[in-house]
Amino acid sequence: MDPIRPIMLLMDQRTLDYYSKNAGELTQRYESASSQLANRFRSCFSPGGRVLDVGCGSGRDLAELHRQGFDVFGIEGTPAMAEIAVDLHPELRERISVGLLPEFDPPDGGEFDAVLCSAVLMHIGASDLFNAALSIKRCLKLNGRLLLTVPSERGDLVVEERDAGGRLFKNYAAGFLQLLFERLGFRLIDQWSNDDALNRVGIRWVNLLFHLGSVANTRPIDQIEAVLNYDRKTATYKYALFRALSEIATQSTNAVIWRGSSTAELPVALVAENWIQYYWPIVSSEQFIPQMNGEEIASPKQIKFRASLRALTDAHSNSGAYSGFRLQRNRNELSLEGRRLLAKATKDVTSAIVNGPVAFAGVGSERGAIFSYDRARKAILIPADLWLELSHLGYWISQAVILQWAEKTTTLGPNLDVAETLKLLIAKEDVRSTEEARRFFSKYEDLECVWTGAAIRKKFDVDHVIPFDLWRNNDVWNLLPASPQANAKKSNKLPSLALLRSRKHQICRYWTALRAHNRPQFDKEAQTLITLEDENWADLLFGELCAAIEVTALQRGIVRWNG
Repeated sequence: MDPIRPIMLLMDQRTLDYYSKNAGELTQRYESASSQLANRFRSCFSPGGRVLDVGCGSGRDLAELHRQGFDVFGIEGTPAMAEIAVDLHPELRERISVGLLPEFDPPDGGEFDAVLCSAVLMHIGASDLFNAALSIKRCLKLNGRLLLTVPSERGDLVVEERDAGGRLFKNYAAGFLQLLFERLGFRLIDQWSNDDALNRVGIRWVNLLFHLGSVANTRPIDQIEAVLNYDRKTATYKYALFRALSEIATQSTNAVIWRGSSTAELPVALVAENWIQYYWPIVSSEQFIPQMNGEEIASPKQIKFRASLRALTDAHSNSGAYSGFRLQRNRNELSLEGRRLLAKATKDVTSAIVNGPVAFAGVGSERGAIFSYDRARKAILIPADLWLELSHLGYWISQAVILQWAEKTTTLGPNLDVAETLKLLIAKEDVRSTEEARRFFSKYEDLECVWTGAAIRKKFDVDHVIPFDLWRNNDVWNLLPASPQANAKKSNKLPSLALLRSRKHQICRYWTALRAHNRPQFDKEAQTLITLEDENWADLLFGELCAAIEVTALQRGIVRWNG
């Protein structure tokens, strides 16, 4: 029997080529250095447990695990290195397979007690990282352990996140990886750093130990609840802030920049954009709807941005409320006066955010102020544990916040009804966006159902890939043509991962056409998921779409549709 069993070959080709070409030299180098993890294996993993080493390289760590009494298996992406590993460590014969992230079938039936993935994820491109994490999860039993190691510093990169040998080294922050795996049901239970085992200058490593199980974290949810229920609130600003943070955390996971493992940095402009949407129907209502204590229609005491936002809403009253304004803004079609009014309203809204809830949320509590503001970078600084909580529970938090916001509003003035206020706070489906999409696709040659491939030239529906009832999203990337039959069967279900992959070519084809038709709008709205900077933007956007759908399904128990 061949001791090296092939599974699947995927990953960055230039990186693979480097390891294949230099397998002998690299193996000698790795074997000459002592493992930085050897003295941690017994404390990280259950004694005698089944352990899978993903990217086992020379077999050094795998052999040490075997020596310590673990039942070990490994996968390695380079056949040459896998062969050398078996020659150096004969006890690993028939225990090493050739395989690569992002996708592989777990060897020996899976069901491992632990997975070691040391110095591997840095070689996985951003569009494949979520699938890589899913593949790792599939290998583990419930209550299993995962030990990850990635560079925290890498001073030898020359261009485009590659070293002189052409190897890809993605700079994934520890906080980003924690969020990625915790969204899949893991819990971070330990983290530590160490110098490079080969004593290379400018290189350090961070190690993350996860547990896969149902035991809940100690969450900052009580802190959120305290701010919403017990903090002094003279205005509705804190509701608006937590609603914006919740929706951004669950729908725009790439919006933040991680500052180490303790802080997430979020551009205040993104929060201000959400506030303009939330408050638009309130300030434009024919009935005056107060949003702070003592606010009246003729009183000088009003929310900071009411006048400037009302000027903006009045100027676009013939455009179809916020949805019409949004289309013009995203297409760069605002008039000079419209841009001036938007700039003024944005400035006032930003000031209200920064000098209101960002400055005072949590002040007076035992833990103290929650947020801080970086004026140089125009960014809100959020504790990492709070951002993770918002990412996990953002949908439910936002729903609770909207209800509390409506209830608070009814206490601020006479003749206000909770149900009517809720209608203003909850976005309605934007008919204009679907009509615009219909007009575009009606002129599209060779139109076919995005889900079935059936020709739909004469009759088609515009389908929300992520249903509107789940995300309330009318961005152009989320509106694609489908046959009436397929659209009816899909309804409010989420497409399965298998269906998405089978239809990737057509989805990306439609995206390419939509982007060519109106690039400013497409790029602006795609920022919900990712900033389109790379030339392989369609692959990256598709990867983010799949991740968003998978997490939404997991968090909210949504039925999947296989087509």
